[in-house]
Amino acid sequence: MNGARAVRKYAVSEAVARGTCPVCTVLRHRQTQLIEEKGIPNAAHLCNHHAWSLARSAPAAVASEVFLQSLYARQHDGMRSEAGKCDFCQTLREEEAGKLKELVEKLKTPVFLEWMRINGTLCLRHAGKLADRLPNEARAAIAELLSRTLTELEQDLEEYGKNAREGAHEGGGVLGRAAEFLVCQRGIPGEETPC
Repeated sequence: MNGARAVRKYAVSEAVARGTCPVCTVLRHRQTQLIEEKGIPNAAHLCNHHAWSLARSAPAAVASEVFLQSLYARQHDGMRSEAGKCDFCQTLREEEAGKLKELVEKLKTPVFLEWMRINGTLCLRHAGKLADRLPNEARAAIAELLSRTLTELEQDLEEYGKNAREGAHEGGGVLGRAAEFLVCQRGIPGEETPC
């Protein structure tokens, strides 16, 4: 994309916070940067999610350039509706691979591993992707972290459901936390995404 400026990429360690998966947080931030700030140079293929995100949130110049590139690519591909994999999804998958590798290295640090075990959170998808890459001690810490997160979410969801049935809807953020834990953050391409 012409005139696109470089944006800061965040380290996984900067996104570690109780209640959210640090990999999801970094990927969500990166996705926002790509859509709302700079686009992707020569992006030609879009999935449903990223096409609508661009239409809704991108600066007009960025969105129009990406859509034009996609239209030109479709002309070249013979106007097939499923012409290629989404460039935004592919960029996020590459970013995810790097962030998972970065997290594996951080989890080798005893202080970081202990903090994650006691306070950290991971979504099930990213925890699963980490499992085979970690030494036994770190795997045990991740299993404990997942068990703690599951228990906390169950308690919070039960309380929220009880309060909602009584007409009180405060604390609805637990629904987003549960969704992230189960399937990752919204818009981050997963195995269920066809692109």
